[in-house]
Amino acid sequence: MYEKFYGFTEKPFNLTPDPDYFYLSSVHRRALDYLVYGLESGMGFIQVTGEIGSGKTTLIKCLLRNLSREVKVAYVIHSKGSFVQILRMILEDLEVVPADARITKEAMLSRFRDYLVEQARRRNSVVVIIDEAQNLQPEVLEELRMLSNFETEKAKLLQIVLVGQPQLREVLRRPELEQLRQRITVRFHLHPLNEEETRSYIRHRLKVAGSSGSVRFTAGACRLIHQYSGGLPRLINVACDATLLAGFVDERRVFNEDFVRDALRELADDRAAAVQTVGEEAPEPASLGPGAFAPPAPRPRPIAAAVLAVALALGLAAALAAVHWSAAGAPGALWRALAPAAQR
Repeated sequence: MYEKFYGFTEKPFNLTPDPDYFYLSSVHRRALDYLVYGLESGMGFIQVTGEIGSGKTTLIKCLLRNLSREVKVAYVIHSKGSFVQILRMILEDLEVVPADARITKEAMLSRFRDYLVEQARRRNSVVVIIDEAQNLQPEVLEELRMLSNFETEKAKLLQIVLVGQPQLREVLRRPELEQLRQRITVRFHLHPLNEEETRSYIRHRLKVAGSSGSVRFTAGACRLIHQYSGGLPRLINVACDATLLAGFVDERRVFNEDFVRDALRELADDRAAAVQTVGEEAPEPASLGPGAFAPPAPRPRPIAAAVLAVALALGLAAALAAVHWSAAGAPGALWRALAPAAQR
């Protein structure tokens, strides 16, 4: 809608996870290092957690894009189901069984074991990645643990990566999952971006989308966006997209704190209502009631809430960015082009 006005090749803050926009903050760099280490070291289970919108799926997609052909991957995104349903999704993704095959659980396990042995003979690795793993039932997690028993005397034949929200950690603390918990040897939690990383994240996404530098968020605007989003990339995208839409309506390309606040107010959500002027103290509770906050009176602007709502429904943004890779975390032979891609 506004790409031509700003000179973008595409919308910079779409919500769809796109590895082209992957931004490697200090936290995401460490997470990627942990993943690469765990997979190259043949660890049986790896756990990655993070809040909603923290960039977990984007991180995994970046990893998947750059895996070597010697790594066979099943990526499960529908984690609500029985173990048999999860197992079938894994085998279908690995092309071990066709989607319409009528086959028993025992037969699927037998074929899976044969497949793992054959891949090991070919010196290939097999990795199962389960997204939204906090939705897995305890009995399903226990049966997944049993899959890790497929091994040789030297190495695991299968590696499983559990990716989920913080609730996953609570699920895994259950007494009945003690054996599984002991097998998870690599764990990492994705924390939100800090204020400086939020500024860099915004600049990077604008650059990837083709900005020549004429579109700019001031330091105050970035502070306000960080306050609104809590450093979560998905919410940063929401705030920036709303601001760009408002700027398109007002024919404006440089956004300060006041302009961003007005744009966020149009979102009419709880987070936007709680945003206050950076450095300004909230009003005294005695005059407004416990926990109350009265945002500054909006200055008149020709932004129609209905227009914003319709346009925002068409698409916002996702947390991604350019990748920088440290020599200490450089991947091994299994990871095709991951380091070069990270350094672009």
